[in-house]
This record gives sequence, C-alpha cells and structure tokens, in this order.
Amino acid sequence: MGITLERRFLLIRAALALSTIGLAFFAGIIIISSVGKDPLQAYYWLFQGAFSPPAIPETLIRATPLLLISIGLATVFKARIWNIGAEGQFYVGGMVTAILSILLKDAPPSLAFPVIVLVAGLGGALWALPPAILKATYGINEVITTLMFNYVAIYLVSYLLHGPFRDPVSMFPETETINPALWAPIVVQGTRLHVGVLLAFAVVVPLAYFFLRWTAFGLKLDVLGSSARTAQYANINVTRLVIQAMLISGFLAGLAGGFEVLGIQHKMRLELSPPTSPYGYTGIAVALLGYLNPLLIALTSFFLGGIINGSMTMHRMAQIPVGMAGIIQALIIIFVLASYFVEDKLAKKAMERLKLW
Repeated sequence: MGITLERRFLLIRAALALSTIGLAFFAGIIIISSVGKDPLQAYYWLFQGAFSPPAIPETLIRATPLLLISIGLATVFKARIWNIGAEGQFYVGGMVTAILSILLKDAPPSLAFPVIVLVAGLGGALWALPPAILKATYGINEVITTLMFNYVAIYLVSYLLHGPFRDPVSMFPETETINPALWAPIVVQGTRLHVGVLLAFAVVVPLAYFFLRWTAFGLKLDVLGSSARTAQYANINVTRLVIQAMLISGFLAGLAGGFEVLGIQHKMRLELSPPTSPYGYTGIAVALLGYLNPLLIALTSFFLGGIINGSMTMHRMAQIPVGMAGIIQALIIIFVLASYFVEDKLAKKAMERLKLW
C-alpha cells in the first residue's frame, strides 16, 4: 500500500521541523565556539536544566503561557490574519488580573478566582478588538496595528506600575502581592505546577484541536486562509469571522497573562515576560513550528519552554549568557520561515505532478 499524499506531507513537515531545530542548534554550536566556550558542555547543561525529571515542572510552567498564546495565534494564522500583538494582550491580561485581585482581595476565593481568570481573558480580547475592527472593516494592515498596540500596552502598564498601582511598601514598579487565597491552586505539591498548567494542556489543547479541525468555524478559517474571494463566494461573513478569530486569540493571550500573575509572579511586574524570550513573540515561532496544529503546538511549547528554563542552568554551570536561548529561538524562527518556503515549493511540484497524471 502506497503512502497517501496527506501522509507524505506530514512526513515532510516532520522532517522540516526536525531540520529547523537541528540547524538552529548547529548555528548555536558555531556561536558558542566562537566565544571560546565548549558547546557540548553548554548543551548538556541546557537540556539537563530543561528536561531532567526535577526540571520538568518548571519547564511546564514556562511552556504554559507559550501554549495558550500560540494556540490563539494558530487560530488567526489559519485564516492568514497576522496578530503580532499577543505580547501586549498578554501584558493587559496580567495587569487586569493584578488590579482585580487587589480590588477583590477580601472576596470568597471560590467566587473571585474564576471571575479574575475570566476577566483576564476578556482584557486580552478587548485589547485585540480595535485592530480586529480596523482589519475587518477598513482593511487596515493588522501587522502594523497589533504591533503598535504592543507598545501602547507595555507603556500603559509601565505608567500604572510607576503610578497608581505601585507597591506602597517596596516602592518598586510593581503591584502589591495579591492575597495568597487568590493564587492559582497548586496541583502537584512541592512544585509550582498550578491549575493553569493543567487547564492549558488538558483542556485548551483538545478543545482547540476539536474546534479548529472538526467544526464549521475551523473550516471557515481554512477557507478564509486559502482565499478571501473563495470565502465570500461561500457566503462566509468575513468581517465577523476576522473579529471572532482575533477575539479568541486575544482572550487566550490575556488568559496566559492572568495565570502568569496568579500562578507564578503573584503580582504584576514590568518583567512579566522574559526579556530574552518574550512570550508573545516566541509564541509566533511556536505556532509556526507546530504547523498551526494544537497537538504539535503543545509539544513545541514544551520544547521551547524547556529551552527558556534550561538557559538558566546553562548560564550558571557553563557561563553561557542567558540570551543564548533567545538567539537559538531567533534562529529557529528564521529556519521555520525558510522551511515554509521549502514546503510551498514542494507542494507546488506535487500539484504539477498530479496535473500531469
């Protein structure tokens, strides 16, 4: 029995993904060697700090915001809507979470916690709404508007943390620590694994896979992604679909920010996202490397979350700068884009062969 065309493309995609990661790490070897360090030792400590059994909980924690953000990005990317604003939506979700947690610090946790989580997602969705309307109604390029909204969000958060919501005790640009009763519940004692990790991997991933692959909504996104004209011929309300997809993407990014505050930071800080590997931008690489498939995105999130986590161990044990993880991720993004180009060429050749047959 021969290999079907669909399975053949899956194998090609797997080979391209592995090649992408391999090329990025090979380039990393050259960079590490050029500064007089041992790349094998550096990578040993990188993977030891990322995927050894004691490191797995922290890797899952790092992977969770990447997973939520990248699944939201996959939703819009399927329709060829380029939301580059997940970083801003992530920060807005985190800021809204901190403010609401302070306001509801004396409320019953069983009521306050789900409300705060929901509002965190809504904060991210509302931040994505203006670019969505501009794109859907006026055709304004969403890459520009969402990118600009990132800076607006980060500077707005900076103003709030330096002004009305600055911690009155430490006077650092951060909010006061939220009530421990409102912290995300720990699911594995002795670790920092919180309920947000469980929600992301056990609930969001299967739901996203189902909705993107097996529902009319997912089909409409695919049709719009293939051709806006085809979507119009299919009587799809493109304006509504663009706004819906952007709201979902923003909601998941805001939710990621909310769980980062409730589960890890327990206050809002300017460094909510790692400076060397910002979650909102790294999520783009995760979504593309996972080929917009939630199951593959989950694996990719775990892998890149491990790279972020392991970079600390690599820095401590091999004296390699933490920013090396950011360089590897940037190289992965570059090679991912190149792999998409290669895949497109292979797809065109395959279609030409089918026409000849």
